[in-house]
Amino acid sequence: MSHTSELRRLPTGRSFVDAAESAIKKAGDAVVDMTYFPAQDLPPAQVCRDAVTAADVYVLVAGFRYGCPVRDQPNVSYTELEYATADKAGRPKLVFLLSEQTQGPRELFADPKYWDRQEAFRLRLPHSGVVTATVSTPAELETALLHALNTLPRPAPQLTVGEEPPVAQIWTVPARFAQFSGRTDLLHRTTEALGSNRSAVYVLYGMGGVGKTTTAIEFAHRNADAYDIGWWVNAEDPTLIPDQLASLARAIGVVSPTDLVEVALARLFGLLRRRRRWLLIFDNADDPARLARFIPGGEGHVLITSRNPGWSNLATRTEVEVFNRVESIGLLRARVTGLSAGQAGRVAQAVGDLPLAVDQAATLLADPSLSVDDYLKLLAQRGSEVLDRGHGAGYPISVAASWTVSFARLHADDPAALQLLTLLAWLAPEAVPRTLVTANPSVLPEPLSTTMSDPLRVSDLTRLIQRRSVARSGGDSLTLHRIPAALLRERTSADLMELGGWKTVAVRLLWEAVPKNPADNMASWPIWQSLIAHVLHVCDGDMPPDLDVLHRLLNVAATYVHARGEPRSALPLFERAYTMKSDQLGSDHLESLRSAHDLAHNLREVGDYQRARALGEDTFGRRKRILGDDHLDTLSSAASLANLLRETGDLLTARALNEDTLTRRQRILGHDDPETLNSANSLANDLWQAGEYDRARDLNEDTFARRQRILGRDHPSTMRSANNLASDLRELGAIEAARKLDEDTLTQQRRVLGDDHPDTMRCGTNLAEDLRRLGEHEQARSLDEDTLTRQRRVLGDDHPDTLRSATNLAEDLRRAGLHEQARALDVDTLERRRRLFGDSHPDTLVSARNVAHDPGTAEDR
Repeated sequence: MSHTSELRRLPTGRSFVDAAESAIKKAGDAVVDMTYFPAQDLPPAQVCRDAVTAADVYVLVAGFRYGCPVRDQPNVSYTELEYATADKAGRPKLVFLLSEQTQGPRELFADPKYWDRQEAFRLRLPHSGVVTATVSTPAELETALLHALNTLPRPAPQLTVGEEPPVAQIWTVPARFAQFSGRTDLLHRTTEALGSNRSAVYVLYGMGGVGKTTTAIEFAHRNADAYDIGWWVNAEDPTLIPDQLASLARAIGVVSPTDLVEVALARLFGLLRRRRRWLLIFDNADDPARLARFIPGGEGHVLITSRNPGWSNLATRTEVEVFNRVESIGLLRARVTGLSAGQAGRVAQAVGDLPLAVDQAATLLADPSLSVDDYLKLLAQRGSEVLDRGHGAGYPISVAASWTVSFARLHADDPAALQLLTLLAWLAPEAVPRTLVTANPSVLPEPLSTTMSDPLRVSDLTRLIQRRSVARSGGDSLTLHRIPAALLRERTSADLMELGGWKTVAVRLLWEAVPKNPADNMASWPIWQSLIAHVLHVCDGDMPPDLDVLHRLLNVAATYVHARGEPRSALPLFERAYTMKSDQLGSDHLESLRSAHDLAHNLREVGDYQRARALGEDTFGRRKRILGDDHLDTLSSAASLANLLRETGDLLTARALNEDTLTRRQRILGHDDPETLNSANSLANDLWQAGEYDRARDLNEDTFARRQRILGRDHPSTMRSANNLASDLRELGAIEAARKLDEDTLTQQRRVLGDDHPDTMRCGTNLAEDLRRLGEHEQARSLDEDTLTRQRRVLGDDHPDTLRSATNLAEDLRRAGLHEQARALDVDTLERRRRLFGDSHPDTLVSARNVAHDPGTAEDR
């Protein structure tokens, strides 16, 4: 049991209590429970002492000035009482200090007359020699506490087996590993499963290199006192099992060396059924049906390690997974002198926390001539060579050798299975939906293509992969670990040249699978969410320049990333697609122009107006010359350019171009076409900028109604119309109506798009303006602060939306009398706008006016 001192929640975000509870839960058997005691219980001081005394570990997170006194001892705080009790009881103490920026102002906490006493106690802690770590965030606390709990010395769980007449112990379990690390929860579960049942068969299953064998060995040695017999059986080849068990019969003395094996087995099983204190370990068993006849029954224990999860009819089972990151870092730092936590984390990430690979990396990095950077570079460039050497005493063979055997067996079982695994290797190390492969088999090589066309063969293949534990099967997906993936990529880099290689196959497969219009079809986003990691992975790095679908896949992926609210992440994808197409086909090709149009739109959304305008003007000119004024692509460029002209301050030209584009689209497409409505929306923005709020409202009302009818209320374009209409209502004095519409739209956008989508944040800015005009200044300031924080993180400090929010927050600060903070924010915003837009842009002029009216000296101005 563990006890934590009272922690309060920060004004916003996750609490340190949540972080501590999460660490305790992840620690498994490191901590059974977390104890709380209410201060109102009587007598409270004794309740406090009893709780700490009963705990195995005392955890203190110190930093908040809450000043909570003991009710029956008003001159002593609970913190001091807990700490003194833990000292007296001799309990292990884990003390974490919160950094100064984490503590918050005193005004947030109660009982000010106890602040100084609590502060004095905390100031003594850094010099006491008991501080475990200093943390600034709940995430840092969770990581540090989990590591401390996992590495805290404590008695290993002991298994108790019924008493037997004493005999000399017979033991062939291999020696345990001095550097065994982690696995506390797994060992605890294994001990509980075997210890709670006199007749127990327990299976540790998982992929190669995950540590099943080392865990079984560690379990046996930790519980050696509970067994008179501990017998190890190499079960990989079932035909060799009888002889190994016959050797046990001879060692016990129930048969002579000349007795037949079947006689030895019969007498051995008869003896074991009458005894309790025995443990048989079958290592690397694969076939439950062939092993079943070697399970003796009786009241002893059988422990099996296997890659095959299919033991449910014969045994209780648990999956052995890769290390958690804390375990990986702990092993690496224990084995490699001077390795920092950050360096160890990079290595653990690169090898995917696979225990065998972590062990092997530790052996290689123990050589001081090999740096972490060199190791990671070698792993990326010569993975199979690196993974084939340096294995330590913890494992008998290398990572590469272990997986080479697995690949060979899988190919012998079914060549299509190894092909499927190879395809997974060329995708991202994330879950791969089965439908990606089954929906488009014509793109695949044989025999995988034929196999994926037959549902029965697909089912067979899936079961085979599960039985061999070469990939994780979860629901409707398969996931291949990054280590076997790296080995397979290296083995197959020159395969399928007639199809362009495996990477080209992966690109074509994804192109067939992805929805092609993500910006206008939110219903397709769940499919994109399941595939985007794979798309980005296969599009990275060198590819054949003439691969026709690559630039299309890049462009549509960028469109999805942009539409979901991450324009900065989409920018390099748009840029690469445009460069590839223009270099290959020339700047006047229709596909090049389409890429240029999309890139210009993205540049506008990230706030790079100058590059966006230059590219937009060039694309518009080329399309007019090549396609004519009325072509739909030309009108798209005209609409995009008009928006850029407005954003860069050329309002009259923007309005004229939007009016012309709207007229043409109404004539060609009709009044209800989504593109026509986009032009109407843009023209309404021009009218709003010109102060023609009545006309803007009329046009926005019409557009909003049409979009609701055609696209639905939850479509992003419809919600933008609602947002624009609310701005019109606010400027026309209908502020309550504007507030209601903005509140409804913000709620809707948070549900549909998420809190960090640019449209959601713009709506937050508008609602804050409603609140400010209604005199609700504290609510406006809170919303502006939240929006500005999000925009800086998502869009960047220089984005026009970010600068608008900064201007609004400065106004909130002025109204609150915080003039110095307001002025600092105004000055910073003015400098950024001058650099981005120049001195004459309307937004720059607004900032200059604000700075001029902020209190300050003439020199400051």
